[in-house]
Amino acid sequence: MPFIDVVYPSGQLALLSLAGVLEEAERVRLATTDPLLWAATARLLTAVAYTAGCGPLGQEEYAQRIRDGIDLTAAKCWVDDHADDLDIFHPVKPLFQDGSLHAAAATLPDAGIEVLYLDFTAAIRRPLLSDHRHLHTSVPVSAAHAAGLLLVQQMWCPGGRISAREAVYGKGCNHGRRSFASGGLVIQPDGTVAQMLAWRLMPLPKAALGNARWTYRPRPEPSTARDMAEEIPDGETDALTWQPRRVLLLPQADGTVARAMFAQGWTGGRQVDPVTGNPGCRDLLTTPSGSRLPADVVTSEEDIAPLVHSWWTAPPSSWAHTARKTADTAGFAPPDVRVTGATSHYKKIDCTRHVFLPGTLLANPRGKDAAACVLEARSRSTTAAPGIGSVRLLEEEFMRATDEERTRLLDRTYEPVCGPDPEPDLDETLFTTADTPPEARHDEADPDPVGILIRKLGGWALSPHTRGLMTNLASWAAAPSVTNPACSPVTRLLPDDLHQPGMMTAALFAVHRKTSQAGSSPYGKAPLARLMRAFGTGYDRGPLHQPTRAAMTVILRARRTEDLLPLLLRQIRYAATQGLTPNWGSLMHDLAHWGPATQERWQQQFYTRTALPAHDRQTTTTVEGQDAA
Repeated sequence: MPFIDVVYPSGQLALLSLAGVLEEAERVRLATTDPLLWAATARLLTAVAYTAGCGPLGQEEYAQRIRDGIDLTAAKCWVDDHADDLDIFHPVKPLFQDGSLHAAAATLPDAGIEVLYLDFTAAIRRPLLSDHRHLHTSVPVSAAHAAGLLLVQQMWCPGGRISAREAVYGKGCNHGRRSFASGGLVIQPDGTVAQMLAWRLMPLPKAALGNARWTYRPRPEPSTARDMAEEIPDGETDALTWQPRRVLLLPQADGTVARAMFAQGWTGGRQVDPVTGNPGCRDLLTTPSGSRLPADVVTSEEDIAPLVHSWWTAPPSSWAHTARKTADTAGFAPPDVRVTGATSHYKKIDCTRHVFLPGTLLANPRGKDAAACVLEARSRSTTAAPGIGSVRLLEEEFMRATDEERTRLLDRTYEPVCGPDPEPDLDETLFTTADTPPEARHDEADPDPVGILIRKLGGWALSPHTRGLMTNLASWAAAPSVTNPACSPVTRLLPDDLHQPGMMTAALFAVHRKTSQAGSSPYGKAPLARLMRAFGTGYDRGPLHQPTRAAMTVILRARRTEDLLPLLLRQIRYAATQGLTPNWGSLMHDLAHWGPATQERWQQQFYTRTALPAHDRQTTTTVEGQDAA
């Protein structure tokens, strides 16, 4: 069953099965914008590859696979031979679920819970499974969406009380234990699926792999007194497929899922330091002493200092240490990495974290001392804002400085504004809106697909007959999937290479319209980066407004187009609440050509004090590098 969102080099989005992802591993990247689901999917692929025997036999083979590419033929064959083990809706042994619960579901139809309960938004700053919005808003979800919710629960679930009846599930079913990753930070390599697995499959002794358990079964009888109290994974693959929740998705006749059985699963063993020495925890980041690095240490998506320091101080049993040493020995740069975390506290999820670290930053040998200097400066200050100083790690001058010079720079000013101060009088084009796209090009002989879509969006926004389409577009922004009904009306207007930027622009447009005041005009003149100069209050706007400056720092650090969606979503919502509207054609063009040149232009548009030339202020809806009309 296809349930993994991927993106091809052309930008085309697709929904593939596990077999399809491995078949296209050298071409596709994981494309979900949910960082927790991205991490959980990467772990699933890692477990499959290890189980299929794709792990390297030693350091030399590990480096060779990174350099020359990994052969995933064995993994493809294993998935084909074990299709039943990986079937989400298998009647006896469904993936990561307990098939025996079918009997309880048949005799007690009300024993299950609404599927929204599995969505982590129901536990953000609220007790786990105690947010009752599902009573009013829960609707069936697609099979692919349900599979994603299942993967996230099994990897990230926090501890806390669960609404489960002992008469149905047995004693202790409502005392939820947290998963191995919950509360910590997971570091995983980025890139195509093949590149990700080549880096992630670190050498492990065959005896350390253990036995993966793809479906829920009662654990074997304990053999020691310690095992009597806690269940212990027998190896790496057992831990990577650990199921702390006992779940059963209940599909309807049309294939959607509205309800699920849900209770406490395997309890998991007590972890000892270094935490990366425990099965299934090699991708966790740690403190210098080897204990789990809490996710709340990272105060925002721009706070990279704790992560860079952990990369350099990771214990030998960790993936981070293995990847760093291998890259240094073999003479190539470390991979770009994603760091994902969920902060949980007594059955609540306080926040989630997702930080992208480029391999060029991790390759800098001065990174350890520079990050340590930033962390030390934070500990000395009682008034500094959270996460202060991280932006310095992106400055070459700071990285080349001595420890004394770094300390002096940090003590004098923690977060310099990157660029000239903005003037109080804002560019008037930032507040200009219109009922038609600015400078939209009409040429019947050479139609512009970007302009066609942007004009269509305005029509959809104003027509009472397309309200459902606009609602679906707004929901796509929160949970992107090719199964969303809004995909077809948008993508059929565009060539394949514009599917992804087109869907992102349409979804952001729908969210903006949903958030804006009724009757507001749908189009604006200013590019989004320029528009962000108006974000803030009073004289604290744009680069002088700390949250806006932090947001732009994270946006400019994003390497992939799909990584921009959650970042831009927050800016678009804020713009709508302030009565500001971006140039949608300019935004779609930039998403289609996201890279160093576009990032440099965004930086100039955001930090430049004086009004920009007309061709920079009002980028037209062009495609494939065509000149503005």
